[in-house]
Amino acid sequence: MIWFVVNRTSGNGKGAAVWKRVEARLKERGIEYGCRFTERPGHAAELAGELARQSGTVAVVAIGGDGTVHEAASGLVGSGVPIGCIPAGSGDDFARSLGIPRQWEAALERVLRLASRAIDVGMINGQSFVISAGIGFDGDVARITNRSWYKRWLNKLGFGSLSYVVTVLRLVVRYRPCRVRLEVDGRVSEHRDVWLIAIANMPYYGGGMKICPDARMDDGMLHLCLVEGIGRLELLRFFPRVFNGTHVSHRSVQLMSGRQIRIESTAPMTIHTDGEYGGATPAAVDVQSGRLNVL
Repeated sequence: MIWFVVNRTSGNGKGAAVWKRVEARLKERGIEYGCRFTERPGHAAELAGELARQSGTVAVVAIGGDGTVHEAASGLVGSGVPIGCIPAGSGDDFARSLGIPRQWEAALERVLRLASRAIDVGMINGQSFVISAGIGFDGDVARITNRSWYKRWLNKLGFGSLSYVVTVLRLVVRYRPCRVRLEVDGRVSEHRDVWLIAIANMPYYGGGMKICPDARMDDGMLHLCLVEGIGRLELLRFFPRVFNGTHVSHRSVQLMSGRQIRIESTAPMTIHTDGEYGGATPAAVDVQSGRLNVL
């Protein structure tokens, strides 16, 4: 049995529309399936965990955005039941990183092959993430964007990923960088005027930003991008380069990788996990190799 966990409200109603088409195709082809709808924040994790424990479940497929995938994946970590994805959100970085088509027909065909592979999972302060965790400026960007009126409006127009760009422009004038003590696999460094620390399991986040171009979901490592000591105007000037990954050559950007990361800051820095609010620093981050199966 293939189970579908559907967030009908994702992408400003795109989830419901996609599911209607997917269900019609499944019935047309006589494929056995089940469906559960999310009803509140965190519900996809509960549903995925319950379905993974049912006998006969061969896969759980999330229909929604990265937030839905994040929740469903957290319920499946370590279960052996693979997660599939039919993207219906604004950013869809999980699908982008895995090469899953954003068109529902092609994504469904990928799911129905039931070919799975094991990938790594990151853990930050006890919370799992499959795409990335962001600390500082990008943590605030995710938090503000998810609560914004313009994300819903841009979703209606089909430009939902631009909502992150809008938030960057709003936040850059008032964000205050701070000092950070960073430890990566036992190597300690001190940093001043830190804007953000992105910790990636996959290369993309924030609706197509290639924040850590070398991130690989199955290399047993987490990849880190730290931005420090840059002025506001310079940050805005070089910000577009993050969409093709060429920002990494800027003097204010440092790239690192490791299995265990510890972060302390002089002021609380907001954390996001796969774009969802995840508290604030200090942060303890680890990688769990091959703990999640994906279609």
